[in-house]
Amino acid sequence: MKGIAAGLVGAWVMVAAPAFAQNAGAQNAGTPSPKSLELAHKLIEKTHAGDLMQQILPMAIDPLVQKLKIANPGREADVQGLVDKRLLPDFKRALAPVTDAIATTYAELFTEAELEQVLAFYDTPAGAKLITQMPQVMQQTMAKSKTMVPQVIGKVLNDFVATCKGEGLTIPQG
Repeated sequence: MKGIAAGLVGAWVMVAAPAFAQNAGAQNAGTPSPKSLELAHKLIEKTHAGDLMQQILPMAIDPLVQKLKIANPGREADVQGLVDKRLLPDFKRALAPVTDAIATTYAELFTEAELEQVLAFYDTPAGAKLITQMPQVMQQTMAKSKTMVPQVIGKVLNDFVATCKGEGLTIPQG
């Protein structure tokens, strides 16, 4: 369960990240203004970050759901009903503070003027297309990452272990 929760938070942050590319270097001093927080929440709403997370959430919890279905043969519909009526809505409510934290981060990193500029970008044809294509980008990125990341990580870790051994370090087992 902890792995699923960490994955969901990571996915949520990835979903909210596109605007960071606009101007990650800008920072406000001190506590964000109410106007900055309002603009940041508008940014999250405009980019449909919550909607994207709702699309990612079922994929993230699928391993748990499948295990529950296997452990309860003949009650698969009951399990799915509980997931749809209880688990997914509970996650949505529980993630609300994460949305607030993301909005606070935007408001801390961007000035009011910059947030207005980012919002304006999403009103352009390119910005609107980015919003509509983001679910597909996320799905394709996740699918490609599933096959590529283990291979890349495996090679990098194997090379690192070899380097550690070459330096006379003991490699823990397990």
